[in-house]
Amino acid sequence: MDKEKSELGNGRILLVEDDFINGRIISRLLEMDKIPTDWVKNGKEALDFYEKNKESVLMVFMDLQMPIIDGYQATVELRKNGFDRPIIAMTANAFSDDQVKSAEAGMDDFILKPVSKIELFMMVEKWLNKERRK
Repeated sequence: MDKEKSELGNGRILLVEDDFINGRIISRLLEMDKIPTDWVKNGKEALDFYEKNKESVLMVFMDLQMPIIDGYQATVELRKNGFDRPIIAMTANAFSDDQVKSAEAGMDDFILKPVSKIELFMMVEKWLNKERRK
């Protein structure tokens, strides 16, 4: 991930996760590798954060099941508001229906919780490298 560290510039990853333990673990893993991360607790907070920080959000890790606005609806709204960067669904459910629904909502990929450090960094590297090639 050293390459990512130097190339994020002012960019950040937005983590949308209502579970305190999952949010803390994932945000700490990213920050330990010097990946700037902002953690919000639901889809409404994600939409508010994006409105104030449009240029800096490079990628989103989005929980699917959350209060107020769930991950599916938050993704639909982010896409309507012009967010064209990667959104990665996160869920503890390994059902193919979740994968289909997340893709239909506009998410780019899918990762199962509990998220492992290796899977997390592979996802960051995969999607940030794709963004750079655009």
